[in-house]
Amino acid sequence: MQVKFERTGQRRYAVAVLRSEHGDLRMGPAPGYSDLIPHDLVHMVVEEEFGLRDAIFGQLAAGGNAGTFVPTEELRTKAWARHVERRNRSTGTEMGRSETLAAQVYPRWLRHSGHLPDSNYVRQDLPPTDLSDTDLARVFERLDALSGQWRAVDVGGSMTVQWPWPERA
Repeated sequence: MQVKFERTGQRRYAVAVLRSEHGDLRMGPAPGYSDLIPHDLVHMVVEEEFGLRDAIFGQLAAGGNAGTFVPTEELRTKAWARHVERRNRSTGTEMGRSETLAAQVYPRWLRHSGHLPDSNYVRQDLPPTDLSDTDLARVFERLDALSGQWRAVDVGGSMTVQWPWPERA
């Protein structure tokens, strides 16, 4: 599964999910815009780095829609909605952990990168974490690399990231 992060306007982005087992999806506009890195890309990084195969992107890989993505190739019929709802109910068991990790990692990464958290998006004080310095350093390195790619994307452009685990039927 490929995940495309599209810069759709000034301070706007969308996420396209290109799947081989299930139809493609899109969410646009997506929440949590940042010039540094999209919010959903932070989720993708923490899910991959901490082995969360059944969080947001794992649910997408299993045929769900994470409650926010819509199909790009097929009609949103009642049958489609029933199918996706069954997938959503049987997957996504680690979504809460993904939210927790993103909330712990993102403000720490901002400070690590020399940026102050935006009070409209993240708390000024750091939330507690049980993540080790080694874990954080590994995630920061990945976020640094992806942030550099994102900052090079102009309006109308995109960057694509590969989900590391196979889709599930």
